[in-house]
Amino acid sequence: SETPDIGGAALEELQQQVVDANGYEIDGVSGATVTSDAVRKAVASAMGEEIAEEPAASSEAASSEAAEPAENVQIEGGLQIGQSYTAAHGDKCFTYAVAVVQDDVIVAAYLDEFQFMSAADGVTGVPNSDSDFGTSYAEGKVLASKRENAAYYSENMASAGSTVAIDANFDAIQNYAVGKTIDELTTAAGDENAVDLVSGATLVDTAGYLNAIAEAARNAQENQAVEFTGESDQLTLNVAYGAAHGTKCFTLASALTDGENIVLSYIDDLQFMSTDDGVVGVPNSDGGFGENIAEGKVLASKRENNDYYSTNMAAAGSTVSIAANFDAIQNHINGMSIADTEALAGEENPVDAISGATLVDTAGYLNTVLAAAQG
Repeated sequence: SETPDIGGAALEELQQQVVDANGYEIDGVSGATVTSDAVRKAVASAMGEEIAEEPAASSEAASSEAAEPAENVQIEGGLQIGQSYTAAHGDKCFTYAVAVVQDDVIVAAYLDEFQFMSAADGVTGVPNSDSDFGTSYAEGKVLASKRENAAYYSENMASAGSTVAIDANFDAIQNYAVGKTIDELTTAAGDENAVDLVSGATLVDTAGYLNAIAEAARNAQENQAVEFTGESDQLTLNVAYGAAHGTKCFTLASALTDGENIVLSYIDDLQFMSTDDGVVGVPNSDGGFGENIAEGKVLASKRENNDYYSTNMAAAGSTVSIAANFDAIQNHINGMSIADTEALAGEENPVDAISGATLVDTAGYLNTVLAAAQG
């Protein structure tokens, strides 16, 4: 089962709470490894979570062995891509899922999660964490991807008894989703022992992650389709995070590739916006996640706040909404070779070649998609 999100100073503080509550001492609390059932359960309790009965992990890091391969799906027809932001695991983070579908069958999926972690622990923050975007963080915190900090995050999981790394868990859940219909995945998520259905997964909130993929798949059905004939194991879905547009936001870009071509792509930006403007924040903005954000601010998706953000763009002279701009860039490069996309991104004004796009930072978005496409 997944353990509480703990690390650095937070872990040290919780360990000391355990010492105080139980009347015993841990020599050199700072950096101590939490392995006893009493300590693990006390840490979980302090974080408002439950941890299943299981033997304590060894001192070795959690396993990152490859997940069981995904089912190979025959594809003939239109593929669509979509994303979702959900609260799959508690209130201190939010989940980001991407799904590719053929009709109602999932042919590729991707999971990650964003959480505020201790900046003192050598954590790698999202792009622009050291710039304007990061000025909205609580002191000593940094917004980070669990995948990009898998070793650090998984070490904390192992300290509380987990034996499978966070990225290996995400991979196992993604692979399980491939080949299933949206309804089948939703039904699996409704099983009270959903984690037992997914070979290689140990996260107690597996059901939440399955639902995140199902929601992304439903969203995908609303987006433009591209033709592809072949098998799903010819395709790779990857995600990259970049600083495509200035220093006040960061970009999430997905790319589905067949080795040479970008079959599908998807773009969004996350930015801190004012809570006074009716902005819809990412999940858990009103929970533990939001407690690490400057007062009066909320982390928000530009796509999910398209009307609000585009109104501000229009005030500055823009005639095309942010979502329409993202769609125009995606639709132009879908089906384009990676090499040709690189050449386009290298042009002086690539936006001039893309019908319907007006963003001066179009090259930045192209390069972030390319980073995903190139893995």
